[in-house]
Parts: sequence; C-alpha cells; structure tokens
Amino acid sequence: MSQSNSQDTRYRSKGHLADRYEVSERTIDRWREEGKFPQPDLVLPSGSPRWSDDTIMTHERGLVGKTAA
Repeated sequence: MSQSNSQDTRYRSKGHLADRYEVSERTIDRWREEGKFPQPDLVLPSGSPRWSDDTIMTHERGLVGKTAA
C-alpha cells in the first residue's frame, strides 16, 4: 500500500482554475473575496497563488447539491 506525501501534491495556478471553471482570473479573485472560493495553499515569491488538488477537490465536493442563490 502506498502512502501519500507532500511530494505527490500538485498545485494549480489561478489561470489553470479559471480555465477549469471557464471563468476569468478576476472571477476567481472575486470568489475568494466573497468567501465562495478557498484561499490558496501557498503563494509563490512572485505573489502568484497556488491551490493544491486536495483543496480544490474538497471545495468541489462541498458544492455538490448546492444551487446558486
């Protein structure tokens, strides 16, 4: 049985997530500001945010069954 470790974690850019959800990068920022999207797991020295696959999957699982208000 293999164990997961931090070396297995992939981090996604805001651009990747914007493409995934078919929205602009600004929309990702707005969702974060409104509390509708998780804060990044890390911020690179350049200031670029990154989200782990685990964070994204947890967020998406939390959306299942919810409808827009």
